[in-house]
Amino acid sequence: MVFDSIPALKITFEIVFPIILLVLLVVILISSLRHRKKDVKFMSFDEFLKSWMIEHGQGYRLEEVIEQAKKDPMGGLYMPITYKGGKIFAKLGFTANKVSLLNLILSFFILYLTIMAGDGHFLNLYSQQPFYGAILLPTAFLVLFTGIIDGIDGAIARLLYKQTKSGGWLDAIIDRISDILTLVCLVPGGFLILPQYGLDFTWLIWTNIFIILLYEYMRAKHHEVGFHEIKPQLGERPARVLIQATFYMIYGISSFTVMLTYMMNPTGTLEATIWYSSHTWVVTWIMLIFQISLFVIMSMSIIKYGLWIWRKLKDLDKQTGSNKEE
Repeated sequence: MVFDSIPALKITFEIVFPIILLVLLVVILISSLRHRKKDVKFMSFDEFLKSWMIEHGQGYRLEEVIEQAKKDPMGGLYMPITYKGGKIFAKLGFTANKVSLLNLILSFFILYLTIMAGDGHFLNLYSQQPFYGAILLPTAFLVLFTGIIDGIDGAIARLLYKQTKSGGWLDAIIDRISDILTLVCLVPGGFLILPQYGLDFTWLIWTNIFIILLYEYMRAKHHEVGFHEIKPQLGERPARVLIQATFYMIYGISSFTVMLTYMMNPTGTLEATIWYSSHTWVVTWIMLIFQISLFVIMSMSIIKYGLWIWRKLKDLDKQTGSNKEE
């Protein structure tokens, strides 16, 4: 591990750090459950969707947008999940800000578990690495869960009619921290280093972090200049979460399967199993493919989104008479 040369830091990270996270998690859970609500009447899903669309600049063609939204993954799958999840968490006593903080704590858990899994990335692929790599299997489900509750905090605020500027700001800041944490955790384990080929693609992780932050900044900036309409792209945060969970799951399942194979036959060799080629390939290439896929998706999204915003802003310039040639 990155802290192996400093025993005090190693102990702090491997033992103290997760304990602190668990304590914070328990505090949030207990403080929320003390305010459970049994009989709460919420707006309908259609009302919820209309409220979201109006807030995001779609009020002028509401019915058309809602019908279209219900047919795509955003409105047909993600929004119903956040709506139902928001109702569940609200009844359990969670506020929007507490769900945002919960998301942050779980992102630190993802960081911790990924770094722990990375401890075994370069160890023996049959007898050692699988016991570490299998950690990414439950981590994949944790990644999915954080993606779901990422929308639940906003849903709670909307359902309880408690949307605030401070809450929106906190949610946006925590989302960006989570974006960084869930990618930078791949660096310490050397998941993108290929020593057998003398290659190091760690720079791709930093590049993707930059592109994601730029994408989200573009969104924030176009709201700042008074243009509130949005056009979701493939690179939205729910899609990024789904991509990461998928590749984590592939790595974790492969490791878990080899771990079980080794436990059943510890005296055997990896070459004697059907997993030799596939697991070697997964451990060597899957995280690089993950980052390349993310890079391509985010690059395409940022170009399409940037061009769309530019055209819309130029139209607004013409409408306000401020579109002057230099």
